[in-house]
Amino acid sequence: MKISIESQTRIKMIPETEHEKENLESLWKLLIRCETDSKVLCPIGSYAASLNDSANFVIQDQ
Repeated sequence: MKISIESQTRIKMIPETEHEKENLESLWKLLIRCETDSKVLCPIGSYAASLNDSANFVIQDQ
């Protein structure tokens, strides 16, 4: 998955495999809901590329 920082308030996630496309679509459907309020991703903990192999987020109500 490529992540492109478009601006200070916008990122773009670009799936590179079918599995990533399916996961991104699932995440999108989990976050964006037409019938109820949408959700947001909030970072938790810390991330430093030299120390961690992943970044963690919690899904919260807006």
